[in-house]
Amino acid sequence: MKLFGTSGIRMKNLDPLIAYKVGFAISKNFKKAVIGRDTRTTGNLIESAITAGLLNGGCDVTTIGMVPTPVLGYSAKDYDLGIMITASHNPPEYNGIKLFNKNGTAFDPQQEKELENIIENDDFNEGTWDNIGCVVEDKTAVKKYFEYILQSLNINTNFNVVVDCANAAGCVVSPNIFTEAGCKVISVNSHCDGRFVGRMPEPNETNLKETVDIIKGLNSNGRNYVGIAHDGDADRMIAIDELGRVTDFDKLLAAFCKYLVQKTGADKIVTTVDASMAIEEYLNEFGAKVIRTKIGDVAVAEELEKTGAIFGGEPSGTWIHRDIHLTPDGILSGLRVLEMMEFYGKKLHEIIDEVPSYANMREKISCPDNLKQKVMDYVSKEGEKIFKKKPETLEGVRFSFEKGWILIRPSGTESYVRVRVEAKEKDFAEKLMKTGISMVKKGISGK
Repeated sequence: MKLFGTSGIRMKNLDPLIAYKVGFAISKNFKKAVIGRDTRTTGNLIESAITAGLLNGGCDVTTIGMVPTPVLGYSAKDYDLGIMITASHNPPEYNGIKLFNKNGTAFDPQQEKELENIIENDDFNEGTWDNIGCVVEDKTAVKKYFEYILQSLNINTNFNVVVDCANAAGCVVSPNIFTEAGCKVISVNSHCDGRFVGRMPEPNETNLKETVDIIKGLNSNGRNYVGIAHDGDADRMIAIDELGRVTDFDKLLAAFCKYLVQKTGADKIVTTVDASMAIEEYLNEFGAKVIRTKIGDVAVAEELEKTGAIFGGEPSGTWIHRDIHLTPDGILSGLRVLEMMEFYGKKLHEIIDEVPSYANMREKISCPDNLKQKVMDYVSKEGEKIFKKKPETLEGVRFSFEKGWILIRPSGTESYVRVRVEAKEKDFAEKLMKTGISMVKKGISGK
């Protein structure tokens, strides 16, 4: 049985029976849980099902209602674990379950595997009438998070900000906290609606077109609004600059890494194998080491704890600010982008345009889950023949060259194999992408 992917459990029309069994399995080793959910229409259903499983195993449950993932992760410190009901950026028909340790980090693969084993082997510890768990409600979680984040900030400029919450969990925190930080805020898609009526929760250029138009209109009179847009549970964000451009994820990450190193003197930064090589080039002059790890916030958090680095980020917009807390936090990330702008005394588009520009390409190829390993084995062997070099296998299969790189990896949440290419020259990037797609398709077909 394989329930957990790269980021917890995510399924279309998630069966509440699965949620019940997950709760029951959790209760075997944990006796005090806190639960939050995003705005999805099935949120109450899945929360009720997982709560029933927890109670049946004697685990006490505290519910904190509709909250962003960073609020849930921050709250987990007072319990044995935190449980977030969310499918993040997935469409409204999906839901999911993500589990957090007391320190705010997501469960690692080994912890998830242990739960899967309990479920698969029916190894539950059913409670009796006199030791069933109890449920209490805590209405202070948002307030505690809100106050903690505000006291961790240092913003003295009154920025103009458009906050787009995708009708999702960020609605209950993000517009208010930007206002309290001194910003003039215009809220977009900031009423809670689990159907995501304003836009789909993935913060990309297609979904943010109307928000971009709003920012362009506002700035036609020179008002310099920037945008902060969240995904479904606000553990991620992407920024929109004053020119109405959805900032390149890699460029924004590189710029923020440079800012943090300059401001704090940090000597190391953590990122993933799919992040731009611009980060190394941008940090060379400061002598800061770039540590690359597997894709996913779990791997980033583990490396942060291992190395003592204060920041780790993925080009997806999932950033962990270890100096503040260990849960990916799109709300905090957006606020710290404003800190960066204040530090440099520059507009966001000016900061982004200073980052080196390389050709970046991403493709995803449909692939049945049961063929993913076969495909990756083929890509590894065939790629070694074609490129005449050994593959890097920290995550998927990567081949690095002087002027670029290609990464091919199976998706952990969807039935795809992803191909990511970056190169200093467009022609080389196109050549790498063409080769990568060809290898994946041949691996799938077996021809």
